[in-house]
Amino acid sequence: MPEPGPACMVIVDKALTLTPGVVRAAALARKSGDRLLLALFEFDRTLAHAASRGFDLDAYLRGRREKLESLAEPLRRDGLAVDTHLFWDHPVMARMLSAVLAGQPQMVIKDVQREASLKRVLFTPEDLDLLRQCPAPLMLVRSGTHGLPRRILAAVDPLDEHDRPRELTARVLNAANRLAMQCGAELDVVHAFEYIPPFAGPEFGLMPDLGLIEQFRALHRDALQRLGKEFGIPAERLHLLDGIPGWAIAGFAAENRIDVVVMGSIQRNFLQRISVGSVAEDLLERLDCDVLVLKPDGFAERLRTELEHNGDHPHG
Repeated sequence: MPEPGPACMVIVDKALTLTPGVVRAAALARKSGDRLLLALFEFDRTLAHAASRGFDLDAYLRGRREKLESLAEPLRRDGLAVDTHLFWDHPVMARMLSAVLAGQPQMVIKDVQREASLKRVLFTPEDLDLLRQCPAPLMLVRSGTHGLPRRILAAVDPLDEHDRPRELTARVLNAANRLAMQCGAELDVVHAFEYIPPFAGPEFGLMPDLGLIEQFRALHRDALQRLGKEFGIPAERLHLLDGIPGWAIAGFAAENRIDVVVMGSIQRNFLQRISVGSVAEDLLERLDCDVLVLKPDGFAERLRTELEHNGDHPHG
């Protein structure tokens, strides 16, 4: 009988060191008993060309696999089920996406860098591509993270005003609930309310109708409370914020020492350029904590079709 696939794929750093992402994945696996896959994605054109002139590429790859195994061994001695795999292929991002589509992990974890002076996480082009295209729930772990998260924040839009389908909101809350229960963490749910009435402001000589704004705020508050009841979130853990969503949610996360923000991402112009949506990207630019990003239903199928159409679906 074949072994089950990994519940968590960790995209390991090329330095093959024990990074916060590996520590987080191991901590989650200790709680769940699930398998881990430490995945190293590499390709170097210089080495590939050198192989045709006598460079022993096979020996190099054996060495890299041995180092990857050395990273896994302490985790195995700690009782965890850990597999390793070196993916040597290009384009590397297509190889990553293909591996996720094939393995169907419940979560992908990757490290990102934190820039303390800017008070936010810095995303490389690879990080942003993975955020936009990873078909599995993707957790990006910042430097300085240790072990299990203690405070989790689910960012939702109960009125689906930013084109987030209802099922994606449910997926975000279910994932946040599972993570909080697994880690014994506190879970808060936040929704940012921004109302800019048309033809209001100094340039029009008009001021916003405060009564109308309060009516809209009540509409959002009621929707958030209904969502909380549906998913068993206590009222005191529901937070309606005023302001631009990216700024307001990032500010709340910083003030309340949130460890992980769970959010959904939508896609615009899928066949031309995948983005995670303007609200999500604005929030990601301002956060200084880990994020868990989920895609809507059907995303994996569309991605697989797109990779095959472009000829970017690596094999082997």
